Amino acid sequence: MEIWWIAVIVLVIVIIISAMLSIANFTVEKFMDVHKEMSNTPANTNVSVLEFISCVNVIRLGASVKIAKTDAIAGDAYSQKRKTLVLSEQTLLGKSIASYSIAAHELGHALQDSQGNMLKHKIRLKKIGWVLAKLFLPCIISAVILLFFPQYLYISFILLGVAVGIFLLAVIFKLFSIHIETDATKRAIELLKDILPINEVVLAEKYLKVARLTYWSGFLRMLFAWTGLTKKGKLFED
Repeated sequence: MEIWWIAVIVLVIVIIISAMLSIANFTVEKFMDVHKEMSNTPANTNVSVLEFISCVNVIRLGASVKIAKTDAIAGDAYSQKRKTLVLSEQTLLGKSIASYSIAAHELGHALQDSQGNMLKHKIRLKKIGWVLAKLFLPCIISAVILLFFPQYLYISFILLGVAVGIFLLAVIFKLFSIHIETDATKRAIELLKDILPINEVVLAEKYLKVARLTYWSGFLRMLFAWTGLTKKGKLFED
């Protein structure tokens, strides 16, 4: 009986790890497929994306947010420092579910910025992480080398402890980023309910959830990078 339980536990672990590796390796491809589909799905609304943004900006943000264009692929973002929505021409002039979803999501970040300090905390944590990430690999290498010298064993353990601390901070950063994206998506859906029919709000929510999975993909790539079974992921990458 115990052997069966062990076999079941091992099988469950293998399934979980396989699912996590699948998310880590194939989420971006899945998102691109959904993005293409939603980019070709028109939204049934008489309100343009620019009118939608302007309305939310005036009513909910006190006209405090500016709009800028970007030519970068997947470059749509909200700049907390400049209080600016940076959107592609495809998003600004588009009439698709994807265009409205992206604009609403970035407006969600603008609302976060106006109503709290989540984005400020994330930026501070990322700046600290950028410095610490440069120390991670040297700490690991130095600790392993010093293991061969008994007189420096305690220094090796200290360096390993520092490396573990940096890794845990990176985990916190990734999970905090995912929390921020989840919150921005919830805000986006509430905004879209004002201009889209409910069936298209459902499509937008599906699209934004798949987009959020790309953050989980980055998190899992970081966790499994050492196995060589996933693409490499930076410690403090968004």
